[in-house]
Amino acid sequence: MTFLDNLSKNLSSLLNEGYDHNVLISVGKNPNIKEFKAHSNILKARSPYFNRALSKNWAHKKNDKILFNKPNIDPTIFSLILK
Repeated sequence: MTFLDNLSKNLSSLLNEGYDHNVLISVGKNPNIKEFKAHSNILKARSPYFNRALSKNWAHKKNDKILFNKPNIDPTIFSLILK
């Protein structure tokens, strides 16, 4: 396996396992709400949208976590976007 393959696998495990996350994204509307655990540095590096969203107070902090609420996106769609 190459370095990039290993790196991709490692980053995928961060998303899937959610350990040591600093962002909690709540997506959808009742009764279809799902929470995603993520890492701000990875989101910012991979997405101009998240780079702006997490830098311009679209989200707020609570207990050292960045909380981001996106009720206008379906959780299934957001899961695909996040990956």
